[in-house]
Amino acid sequence: MLSAVLLASVSSVAAQLVIQPQHRNNTNEVSRTIPIDIVHLFNNRGFGKAGGDANFDGAGQCYPAEFLPEETLMYDGFNFSFPQYRPSGNDNVISDGQTIDVPKGRYLRVSMLAAAEDGLAEGSINATYEDGSLTPAQVLVPSWWSWPYPFGGDLVMPYHFANQSIDYNRSNIFQTTNWLDPAKELESLTLPIPKGAGSGVGGGEIETKLHIFAISLLPVAEAESEGGLPQLEVQYGRTTQKWIDGTNKTQIVEVIVNNVGSTWLLSNQTVTVSVDSPGLTTVSPAVLKRLRPGDQVIVEVGVVNKDCVVEGSKGPATIVLQTDDGSQIATHTIDATFGIEDYEPTYDSVYGHEAPEWYNNGKFGIFIHWGVFAVPGWGDVAPNESYAEWYWWYLSDPGKENFRQYHLNTYGPDVVYDDFIANFTAANFSPHDWVELFADSGAQYFVQTSKHHDGYAIFDVPATISRRTSVALTPHRDILDELFAAAREHQPHLHRAVYFSLPEWFHPDYEPLGFGSWPGGNATNPFTNASLSYTGYVPLGGGSVDGGGAKGDFVADLIVPEMDILSTDPRYEVEIMWCDIGGPNATAEFAARWYNHAAAAGRQVSMNARCGLPGDFDTPEYASYSAAQRRKWESSAGMDPFSYGYNRATPAAAYMNASTVVTTLLDIVSKNGNLLLDIGPTETGAIVEAEQRSLREAGGWIKDHAEAIFNTTYWGVTPQYVDAATNTDVRFTMTMDVFYISVLNQTIDGSVAIQNTPIPWVEGDHVTVVGGQMAGQSVGVESLGESGVRLNIPQAMWQADKWAWVFKIAY
Repeated sequence: MLSAVLLASVSSVAAQLVIQPQHRNNTNEVSRTIPIDIVHLFNNRGFGKAGGDANFDGAGQCYPAEFLPEETLMYDGFNFSFPQYRPSGNDNVISDGQTIDVPKGRYLRVSMLAAAEDGLAEGSINATYEDGSLTPAQVLVPSWWSWPYPFGGDLVMPYHFANQSIDYNRSNIFQTTNWLDPAKELESLTLPIPKGAGSGVGGGEIETKLHIFAISLLPVAEAESEGGLPQLEVQYGRTTQKWIDGTNKTQIVEVIVNNVGSTWLLSNQTVTVSVDSPGLTTVSPAVLKRLRPGDQVIVEVGVVNKDCVVEGSKGPATIVLQTDDGSQIATHTIDATFGIEDYEPTYDSVYGHEAPEWYNNGKFGIFIHWGVFAVPGWGDVAPNESYAEWYWWYLSDPGKENFRQYHLNTYGPDVVYDDFIANFTAANFSPHDWVELFADSGAQYFVQTSKHHDGYAIFDVPATISRRTSVALTPHRDILDELFAAAREHQPHLHRAVYFSLPEWFHPDYEPLGFGSWPGGNATNPFTNASLSYTGYVPLGGGSVDGGGAKGDFVADLIVPEMDILSTDPRYEVEIMWCDIGGPNATAEFAARWYNHAAAAGRQVSMNARCGLPGDFDTPEYASYSAAQRRKWESSAGMDPFSYGYNRATPAAAYMNASTVVTTLLDIVSKNGNLLLDIGPTETGAIVEAEQRSLREAGGWIKDHAEAIFNTTYWGVTPQYVDAATNTDVRFTMTMDVFYISVLNQTIDGSVAIQNTPIPWVEGDHVTVVGGQMAGQSVGVESLGESGVRLNIPQAMWQADKWAWVFKIAY
């Protein structure tokens, strides 16, 4: 872990509470939500005024009490009663299956402010109703702080207290919101008994605890509507810094709409969502065609500034819901920002940036790990396989004896990692063939490794910064430029992005910043203990080629210039900066400059959570979840079972097959995620045949069923229905016009019964097949009452498709 002093010196720490800019309170909001008293359950003290004052995690660490929100807190449309600091006494509950009695009534949502101790906590909050029935809802809550990949919290404090000191890694509290059955009287809630969902990096399950600070309930409407109109209510609305793709910055206003009554909204009387404001004109209203009682939809309204309104100025805006005949059924006034503001080089400003809609809708990308590490191309054999791209580091790792033994047997003790550079020939690298494969797979973007931890860059870097590049060294080609140029020419729909490692393992000038597995300083031959030169090294300031003398400023003189080149040089102009490792950085300054540069050119770009800031989306590896996460996330995984770089020890049969690609994608998309699927080319640039075959096979299926994947969103009630007894495994996605049901395996009796899951189906709806040889054919539907439906799928329909079967309800 970086020391507090070091982190403070490289990060602009604002001494204030940051309420996530995307969901801040609006001064004109009024909410009917009901805070629930849980003080009697408090069994942990999480807020202190110094290290050791409280003990949130059992290690003497705690949140800084001076940054507590006010006791009466409204967030994302929910009222919370937030615990305040006291010199003694507890302020949160460690969730372990406790039961909470609630005011009897009917409710639509339960929302919690919570945090895990480590990794991600998964569990189920169970609602018990007056009739004795129970509905479980999955929750997913990140860690209260994490390094080096910080999660994006809802309430963000500028640091946290270690046992005896200040740790300047920010601490967070997260909101999680779950569906309740509005047709039943709620009696009690049972808190989750959590399990670990992994640290977010390796995907492995770890032990963790879930802490809950506050709970709030959203009740149904107090009175029935008149004239048969549905009772719709705006839970929350906000202007964003995003605009509708393909427009001249038509600003997006995001609105959460709930059906709080007992009447369905059906397409025979649609509802339009627009914005009425002295500063904004609605040019792209949202149209609601269906909303079941208790259901929720997140819509986007397109607006532009009125004449003479200054870009970035503030003022009121009223969200208006009205029927086809002009009947106004709901309004909600918010504090608005008129137009797209420039970003400031501060944490708070950059934190307000979000992933653009092209990324949210793109769902599927190809990751490419290719570099010098592909020359040895070895990551051990199962079950001991490790990331092959870490070959150099593993040679010095005492726990990786197999790597040293392999190297000795294959190359001998005198061959060192940098000797492999001369064999990185790229002789079979065909940029055209690569982008054609990406397009054939159905991917909408790709992320090419521009520089991994070994410091070898495959793009053109000025010789004053580094000569450790594919341009200055073998193969003397600007590989990234060639690949991006091929994509622009042959597959322009593919969005272009790069992976970029901030640290370099053995760069001499990284030594003053080194930590843990990122020491900096010249490497040592693990067999002879001789100090090794760093091929292509250019002293960054006052030093010498042999690493002696003063060290340059690695952040200012190397990281930032290289990121600037990738983001603004016309050859590259990346659309995603997919960083890794974080550590010392100047990301807030870089990101503000990049975001403003891109916006001026009409481009919307994105940054992940590994640049030292939370960025726009989280990046777990080889991970899947049981719940949807409101914050955008992207699961990366190699087609190799456990390596991103090429591993020659992996047999062809072990690579991910097409059916797994398809079902993994459907699962992740249903939970608000993207899948970034990795390939590891050989040192010559050849892509493993097994990877090519599976990508093209999966691509055929993905394109045939594209409407259920791309440009969809997750369902706010639940992302999945699983019944192990009947072998039923279903995922849900939706648009404003269609609800999709994706069945991941053939059930025991051939039919698909979805019970206790209120899918938006009504008598008279036609359910039809998406994709396959019977696309467009109707499916027999049997009502199971309020508890769900049964799809009666004939054997011929199962045989008409493979891997997964998709059905849709068109409104």
